[in-house]
Amino acid sequence: MNPNYLILGHVTSDLLPDGSYIPGGTSLYAARTAQRLGHHPAIVSAQATLPHDWPAEVPVASVHHSYAPIFENRYTPHGRVQLLHGDAHPLTINDVPPQWRSAPIVHLGPILAETPLSIVDSFPNALIGMTPQGMMRRWQHTFPSQIEYLPFTPPASFLQRVNILVMSIEDVKGDRTVAESYAQHCRIVALTHGANGAELFLDSKLHHIPAYPAIERDPTGAGDVFAAALFVRYYETRDPIDAAYFAAVVAAASVEGLGISAIPDRSTIEQRLQQHLA
Repeated sequence: MNPNYLILGHVTSDLLPDGSYIPGGTSLYAARTAQRLGHHPAIVSAQATLPHDWPAEVPVASVHHSYAPIFENRYTPHGRVQLLHGDAHPLTINDVPPQWRSAPIVHLGPILAETPLSIVDSFPNALIGMTPQGMMRRWQHTFPSQIEYLPFTPPASFLQRVNILVMSIEDVKGDRTVAESYAQHCRIVALTHGANGAELFLDSKLHHIPAYPAIERDPTGAGDVFAAALFVRYYETRDPIDAAYFAAVVAAASVEGLGISAIPDRSTIEQRLQQHLA
């Protein structure tokens, strides 16, 4: 079966303090979310090790000349320091299997600016969603290299082509005016605030989306889960407000367990929505 949710973005290899590695990255969380919500995702990435319980029905097209970027997070009294131990090549349309190029939802999920802006031209009929975190990173090619913030200033024509843009307040270093500037050209922009909910800019008008109650065990990937759920629900309903509330429920449920295993299925989300309405 050809995918209906295509994710372009490298799966990562994350270095842990004990020297071991675990898979990570936007692609994993977004693909698993789409699959749990009843869709058929596929990933295009550099070669990477997948989680041992990765579902066989979610294919990954590996770019054979490129290997998973390696990240390390060090936590200091002054905050988190993120190091890069190895990067990966950008993606091109030639890396996407031809039968996947007609997917109706295309998610640009760069980790290290690997999705060139021009690639959207290859999907003229798709709903384009983007999580631009990886476009906001700068690093040196002498490893390990500390990752620094790089402002992402795409042209208006690109923002007009993107249907939905999702980022966190951490991605923009606390500067919400970045999201506001994107919203001048992109119709739907979501700025997530973790347990404090999200802000949704719809035609530049601000809507506050509350966070749903959750007992947090692992917040890793919650923003990616929110984005994927938002893209999926908007594709289904074309109602951005409904989609944002739906995404908030999915993201809240996802933090109550460890890793991608906690991402809820459609029936769980429907139950939670009904409980909230009641």
